[in-house]
Amino acid sequence: MRGYQAESWDRPRRVFAKCEVTAQGGPNRRFVVTNLTDRAETLYRDLYTQRGDSAERAIQELKHGLSIDRLSSHRFFANAFAMQCHLLAYALFILFREANAAIPEVAHATLETSRIRVFKIGAVVQPSTRRLRFRASSTWPGRELFVRVIRAVRTFTDTLGRLWHDAGDILPATTTTADLRISLVAATTPIK
Repeated sequence: MRGYQAESWDRPRRVFAKCEVTAQGGPNRRFVVTNLTDRAETLYRDLYTQRGDSAERAIQELKHGLSIDRLSSHRFFANAFAMQCHLLAYALFILFREANAAIPEVAHATLETSRIRVFKIGAVVQPSTRRLRFRASSTWPGRELFVRVIRAVRTFTDTLGRLWHDAGDILPATTTTADLRISLVAATTPIK
């Protein structure tokens, strides 16, 4: 429908609908309001579905991969702290996925899939004074993928370390937190 204008809108907009029957036999109606002029099928498939898909995927990863919906305390602040820990873990996983963007087995994998393919391994842990050594079996089928992932993460963290160090070199001795945020944004431009 073109030219529809609700009372609260300042100008008319285009509205299109997708109506279908689900596998369970129930109706599934979706309405999209837009000012874009492309065909409705193209807008729905290429723009709106993908936008929702990424947000829904993140929610599903938080629920299934990190059990964010299991907040068992009766106290608000305890649950809030637990949720923040879950979100921090998810942010670290997003950085992990970004570090492994060139590795197709991990680049778009969910948290659960990455856990099974990369992190869930049998190994002997040997602690020493300065480091922990993980000795995995030489016949482990995921060994080659694990080595590629470790190299990608090491390269990524080295790059981040250089950016942090470069930001430290350009900052004056009396730097506030707001100044630091602005300088780090300026320092994260690609290294040539």
